[in-house]
This record gives sequence, C-alpha cells and structure tokens, in this order.
Amino acid sequence: MLDRPDFDESAAVGAGLLTASLAFSTGAYRELAGLAPEADAALHYVTEGWRQELEPLSGIETAYLAPYLASIGLDMAPAVAWLYFDALGLTMPATREAAERLARAVATSASFDEAHYRKWVPDVPDAALHYVLLGEAVGLRPSENFDPAYYRENYPDVTAFLPHSRLIKHYDDFGRMEGRRGRPHADDIRFEPLPEGRRPAVLMICHEASRTGAPILGWNIIRQLEPKYRVVSVLLHGGDLEEEFRAAAAASVAPLNGVARNPVEMRSMAKRLLNEYRPLYVIANSIETQPLAAELGRLGVPVVALVHEFATYSRPHSKLEEMFGWASEVVFPARVVAQSSFEMVTGLEDRSGIHILPQGRSELPPSRALEDAGSESLDAIFAPLSAPVRQPSVGRAPDLRLPGQEDAIVVLGAGWVQLRKGVEAFVETAVVARRLRPDLKLRFVWVGDGFDPRHDLTYSVYLDDQIRRSDLGDSFAMMPAVDDIAGIYRQTDIFLLSSRLDPQPNVAIDAMSLGIPVVCFAGGVGTAEVLAEEAATRELVVPHLDAAAAAQLICRLAEDRAGRERLGEELVRLAARAFDMEAYVAHIDGFGRRAAERLAIGEEVLNEAMAVIDPFLLFTVHESWTPPHDWPRIAAIKWRLWNGVAATEHGRSPMRPVRRAVAGFHPTLYALARRAACLDGDRDPLVHWLESGRPQGPWSRPVHLPRRRRESGLRLALHAHFHYPELADDLIDRLRANASRPDLFVTTDSALKAEMLATALARYPGRSEVRTVPNAGRDVGAFLTGLADVIGADTYDVIGHVHAKRSLAVDAQLGERWRSFLWTNLIGGRGAMIDTAALAFEEDPGLGLLIAEDPNVIGWNANREVAQELARRMGIEEPLPDFFDFPLGTMFWARREGLRPLLDLDLSWQDYPPEPLPGDGTVLHALERLIPFAVGKAGLGMAGLRVPGTSW
Repeated sequence: MLDRPDFDESAAVGAGLLTASLAFSTGAYRELAGLAPEADAALHYVTEGWRQELEPLSGIETAYLAPYLASIGLDMAPAVAWLYFDALGLTMPATREAAERLARAVATSASFDEAHYRKWVPDVPDAALHYVLLGEAVGLRPSENFDPAYYRENYPDVTAFLPHSRLIKHYDDFGRMEGRRGRPHADDIRFEPLPEGRRPAVLMICHEASRTGAPILGWNIIRQLEPKYRVVSVLLHGGDLEEEFRAAAAASVAPLNGVARNPVEMRSMAKRLLNEYRPLYVIANSIETQPLAAELGRLGVPVVALVHEFATYSRPHSKLEEMFGWASEVVFPARVVAQSSFEMVTGLEDRSGIHILPQGRSELPPSRALEDAGSESLDAIFAPLSAPVRQPSVGRAPDLRLPGQEDAIVVLGAGWVQLRKGVEAFVETAVVARRLRPDLKLRFVWVGDGFDPRHDLTYSVYLDDQIRRSDLGDSFAMMPAVDDIAGIYRQTDIFLLSSRLDPQPNVAIDAMSLGIPVVCFAGGVGTAEVLAEEAATRELVVPHLDAAAAAQLICRLAEDRAGRERLGEELVRLAARAFDMEAYVAHIDGFGRRAAERLAIGEEVLNEAMAVIDPFLLFTVHESWTPPHDWPRIAAIKWRLWNGVAATEHGRSPMRPVRRAVAGFHPTLYALARRAACLDGDRDPLVHWLESGRPQGPWSRPVHLPRRRRESGLRLALHAHFHYPELADDLIDRLRANASRPDLFVTTDSALKAEMLATALARYPGRSEVRTVPNAGRDVGAFLTGLADVIGADTYDVIGHVHAKRSLAVDAQLGERWRSFLWTNLIGGRGAMIDTAALAFEEDPGLGLLIAEDPNVIGWNANREVAQELARRMGIEEPLPDFFDFPLGTMFWARREGLRPLLDLDLSWQDYPPEPLPGDGTVLHALERLIPFAVGKAGLGMAGLRVPGTSW
C-alpha cells in the first residue's frame, strides 16, 4: 500500500482493518499503550503492541491467541486475526473463558479424537482449545469421521449455530440424527496408490466408461501418455470399458457412481485427488467432466479441457461458463464446435488458451466377445492396402448385401439412433437417390443401436413411419450395432455422415483412414471442415442437410469406381495427416506442460505473493477460499484466461471483467509494458512484478486504507442522487462515522421524494440541500447538469459523488452488495473514509481523483466510440488506451479542478438518453469511464480507497 511506504502491506492492511472496527478506539488504545496524541494507534498495535500482549478491542480478548496462531503458521497480530476470521463469518469466542468452556464441550465429543487431531498440531498445549479457536475455522479434521469444512459448505444453515458453539457439536447433537453427512463422499471412494517412479502424474477424467466416442478417445490418450507419465484414470460413471481403463492407467479411481455432482462434493473430491496424486496437469475429456474439472482449476491445477460437445445442446449453460472459466486450455475438435460455444459464452472467442485440433484416430478397445470368437480387430484392416489381410470369419459382421446383389453399392451410416445423428436425413437421401437413379444398385444400411419404435416415442417411432412410407424395399436396412465393426467397413463403398451437431465422429475418421469416401453436410460436423480444406476432397461436402445434393453425389460416386478409388487414396493421405493420434496427444501434452510451467512459482516469490494478494479482491463473494499457497496460481489462471488482450488485438473491446488480486495493481497494464516477458513469454504479470522488485508505473497507484477520524481543513461537498429515497438513512449513518462534515447536496426526480429526503436529512449534523431535477441522465445528469453551479464555483476544494444504486432489473442482491461496497469504501461504515479521503487530498496536491478499489478490472465494453467523441470535445488529444481503471459505478471523490473538463462539455438535459436505458453503450457509461482522463487532462493523478475485508 503506497500511502504508508515505511511498512509492509500486511501491517498496513492490518492497521486498516483495525481502524475500521467499531470495537477499536484510537484514544483508548493510545492511553493503554502510552502513546503521544499524534501517534498512529492502529499501526503501533500491528507492529509492536500485540507483542506486548496489549488488548486493542473493547470487550474482546485476543492476546492469548498468539501461540495458537503461530501453530498454523500465522505470525500476525491476534486482534487482526480475530477481525479477519470475523469478517469471514468464522467468529472466535470474545473471551478466553468462553473459548475454554467451548473446548471442554468439544473434548467430550464423540467426533473429537485428540490423537488424530494432534497429527495437525502436535505441540499445542490444549488440542480441544486449538480446535475451537482455529482448527474448525481453517478446516482441520478432529477425527476421521468429521470434516468441518465440508459440513459448513454442505449445510450453510448451520452457520447460525457458530457464534455460541461449534460445528462438531451441531453434528453430534443434531446433524447425525437429522441424516446429515459428517464427511464427504470422497472419503468412501477407492483410490489406487500411484506406483513409485520419477515420471510426473497426470489425471485423465472421463465422464463415463461406455464404448462410445469420448471414452474411447480418453482410453487412447492414456495409452499414448503412459510411457511418459503415470496416468491416473478418474471416471465419473462406470461402463463397459472400466477394466480397459484400469489396465491402461498407472492408477485408477473407482467410478464416482452415486456421488452428487454439487460443488461441495466435487471440491472435496478435487482436494483428495490433489493430495493423493499431485498431478502435473489434468485432462478433462468432455464438457460433462466440468463438475470435477472446474474444482481442480479452482485449486490452481492446470486443466486441459477437451470439449467435444456443441454448446447448443449442452445443459445447463452454467457448465460451459464453469469449464471455460477455469480450464487453463480448451481444445475443440472443429471450428464449428468452437463457434457454438463462442455464441453462447460472452467473450470466449477472445479468451486465452483456445485451440482447435481434430482428434487422432482412435483404436477401439478389443471386444471380449470378438476375442472369444477369434474375430479380427479394426487395426488389422488399417494395414497397408497392398498387404494381405485375413478375411473375417463367417458369422461375425452380417452381410450388408442381399443374396444376388453382391455387386450393390453399400452406403453406410452408423451410430446410435437419435436426432443428432440425422438418421431421417440418411433415409431421405436414400429416397432421393432411388428416385434419381432407379437403375443403380444402391443399398443404404444404418448400423447402430437405439432403433426401437415400440418403446422410443421421441424419435424411433417417427423414423419407422418415415421408412415405411418411403417404400425403399430391400434397398434400405436398419441393423443393430455389432462388435465386428471391421467387417462392416470391409463391405462399405460410401459412408454417408448425416449428422448434425456432431463434433468429429470416430466412425468418419475410421472411414476416411480406410479410404472410404465420406459424404457429409456442411456446418453439421467437424469432418466437413477437414474435407473442405483440401481441393481433392472438397466435393464430398454438400450444403447443410441437403439430401438432394447428397443423393446426387452418391449416385455419381456409385457409378465411378475409379473416381472412388482416387478419392480413397486422397482420403487416406488426408486422414493420416489430420487425424494423427500421436501428434494430437503431443499437442495436448504440450498445452498441459506449458500451463504447469506458467503456474510454477519460486518459494520466495510465492511467499511474497501470498502476503500481497487480497483474497477479498481475488475471490468473488460466492467463491470458496482456497489455502493461501494456492492464491498466486489462482490469480494467474484468472488473469491469463480473461485479460482481454486478444480482444483488443482483434479490434474488439473485452467484454468480461477480470479480478485483480492486489489493490492498486493493474496486471494487464503491467503485462503490456512488459510484453516480452508477460505476453510473448507467458509470465504472469503479478509474479513478474514481484520478481522485478515491484517497479512503479501506470500499472500501479497509491491505495489509502482507513485512517483515524479527523476533521478536514478542506472545503468538502458531497453530491448524492436518490432514485430510491428509502436508502437515505443508510447514507446518513455512514456520514456520521466521520469527523468531517461535507456540505451535502441531494438530488431526486420528484417533489414527493424530495420531501422524504428532507425529512431524513434532519439527522445529518452538517449543511444540506435538496434539489429536484428531471428524470434524465440518472445520477450523472443530476451531477454534471443539475449541480453544475456547485461544481463550477470556487466554493469547494473536493467534491464527492455517490448515488443510491439498485440494479433491480438485473440482480437486486448484486446491486445491494455493489452499493454497500462503494459506500463503505467512499463514505464510511467500517471506517472514517471521508476523513481518509480528505487527508489523502491534503497530503498530495497532485491527487485529483479517489476511487473505491474495485476488485473487477473492466474496460470500454460497448462505450469506446461514444467516449472518443466526448474526449475530443474535452480536448483530450491522446488516443484512449485499451486498458485503464475508472470509478466503476460512477462514485468517487475528485478535486474540483479535475472535474472542469467534464463540466466544460456543457451537457444539457436533452443530451442524456431517455429511459429505459440499455445496460451499456450510452453517454452515461462513456462519461463514467472518462472521469480519470478528465482528471488527467487537468494534470492530476488517481489513487484508490480500500476498506480491508470488503468485496462484492
């Protein structure tokens, strides 16, 4: 924190937290410590007083906590620790006597095993007391049968029990009888031990072990990686290939059948996987692995997500947001698959770590039935075409041609019978082909399970009706799936890939690799992209679901054997290049290794990063905190994925915010200034900044923490606009937390509201004035137009601007949290922030703007064009930068001179857009972002205000 340069960040933050507490009295502490009136009481306590066992909080005993904090590696002032835990909802007892009373109750609990607990803290004098004070709060398990972190997260209603007791007592007294679980399901899952060795571990997560596309691909990847890594197979569900996965992997985790996919259970599973195997990186094979993969990402583990599914049919959409929000790398098999996610997830196209890579040709796991029958494998028919190949034994694959039609051209379709496979388009193509060329001997055969007209009323019954009415006779057949797929391919002349929304079907890869012409629809499958890239195979792609075009092409191919053979040779070459499994896995491995290298942080820098990172900024209010040693990696993942640099390089504005980890530090501005290291070299900007000794520049600014109450000598004014007058009492309560009394100018849009506000303002001890303004321009119009006379006069040195924000049309709870955050940091409530702001202006004549230190780094969004025109009118000649900070929410304190460029726009009420306003892209949103540039034009700088422990 640059406003207190003589002390490290932890001391400054601790002092700020102490100052913001209502239990801390500056005067009382000065008297207790024998300090001079001008001494900084809070800073004295966090640097010296706590070591003297002084008690700074009224009615709260904390000095005795010091050895217990040290036992878990926290060398910090006990009162500050007490306040931190309180801010997190993990309140410690207020007195030692109360803590010891709780400890006596815990010691007799059936779920407290002192011997087990002392594995975590062997040297503490009183294990039960340690558990009461800290153990439960930080998640130390008191026995094998109870996990307090799991219990708290899984049953949030029990937190009401915490102020006067502990979760372990709730579980013993009530939870067990109520059927609540005391420990996660992860404890009950069998984890095979990892064999000894120097090879790193890699996790392969598959959503199931069925004999279908994604699991088969996962099995192939394991086999490719196993010589280089100890691969751990993790199956969310079981299936036919469980034994094959177990045999291929170095270790396996039993299928998670019956384990709820909620974040709490999956987080526990992720923690256990991380503790047991310490993987270098994770491969998440399918979007359906998201529940577990995202939780591993949240623990700072590199995740390479193989997303085969179209976003169009992936539900719920939140699984896309979660996977793309935490996977370090995302691999799509085709552009059409990626595009469906780009259209569904805002900003994904510009996210870092997006790759399009067709998967390699998969070998099929041997079928036990075929092995028993002695049939050939699929691999046998991939031998060179000139090599002799043993013919299939009788009775394996059925004959696709009818007796007497041995010269018929077989057109194959394959896969589970469902709408996505486009079986109805396959049937329609057969109908059109027969109509076009009744003289051709064409035999259309679909091989695959799922055709059940008697029971499947969603698709099969309609398909059956279509087939019967089409009068295709013996030119068409539906056959069940067979194990001997090699025998099916041997009889196929043309493969019709009729799918829609099918990423990169293995059957098409197999057919191409065998030299079978594959006819497919544009835009429906990734295969079409591969075929369209080559001039020699481009003709095999017909317009989307155009059965007539497919039929015409099939008829032409059917009577041109030489043409089919030429196409077959081209397809073999194309498939060998495009579907190279070894190269595909090497790419995936490269993605994972580079992600792991990016997240490798030296111990010295790691410790420094842990000290400077503010978890209230890094984590959203809905995210669970991980241990501090994970924070630098989590910050690195969040920044790299959503930093927005790629968007600006493509001429677009980033549309998603990224969370900053350190107050006053803009990671993207630093990365742009250190492009070679942070962008070209892939080094995390926060880590590089710390490694470089924290150089100052446009990426950093001073941040002022709460200071003592002190009336300012500056002339202060505060404008507050109220669309919701019922919030006035809250603002007045916050104002009264300060010694300074700014002149208060209140605006609203009706006489009735003005009357309500005037009544509320009777409680304010300073000067106040209420004005009624038109309902135009919201708070910005009320400030720049309705209060132009106040801003323009030489009456005030510093002017503040806030408003009673509520986002009822979007998210009412979010709006309340945001307003509370801004008012707490700019006005008061947990600190005298008006006094703090005034003191900052007094101490720094070059300071022009103070903003709440917001956790979100947001850019222009849809406002750049409007902002450029306004900037031109203000005489700002320099190009507007792509990345910057601004008072998010349009609330701030500014020196009067810094507002002059905005006032010179001379905005009238007619310049503001009419209600209802869009969520972005208006002159109001542009003005919000231009405030720091207006202040900069006046030759003034910007700094932040930060109340520790606040977020939104």
